[in-house]
Amino acid sequence: MTRPTYEDVLDGLHDCFETVEGIAAILPYEPTSVHTFPLLYSMFDSMEITRTGQVQGRTYRTLHRLVFRWQDNEQALLEMIPFVDAIPDAVDADKHLGGAIRSGLAVIDECEAMFVEIGGTECLALDFYSTVVVK
Repeated sequence: MTRPTYEDVLDGLHDCFETVEGIAAILPYEPTSVHTFPLLYSMFDSMEITRTGQVQGRTYRTLHRLVFRWQDNEQALLEMIPFVDAIPDAVDADKHLGGAIRSGLAVIDECEAMFVEIGGTECLALDFYSTVVVK
């Protein structure tokens, strides 16, 4: 049995995010411009390898940034609110990422709001961090 790769993990996470109603597009890279909102994109953050005897585990940490058009303060915040819970709940509903992970689990364990600029467009963003343990 082959251990899942980071590509398998990312595909599984994106499959979870596709179950969240309202996300217009999901990308596996940071875009240079945004034309569709809300847009979610993922960026690799880090990996830790652990060994116990002959068993190797990997812990992947990934940033998932959900961006919203920032034109009207109230509207952007109202649009953002449901995603604060919906994104972590989507991963909690499928901790094995559709079978991509047979031994281990996935969680969203951190979220923060911020402003970012992408291609000259100011956006309100939610930064979610996933931690995926693969054994």
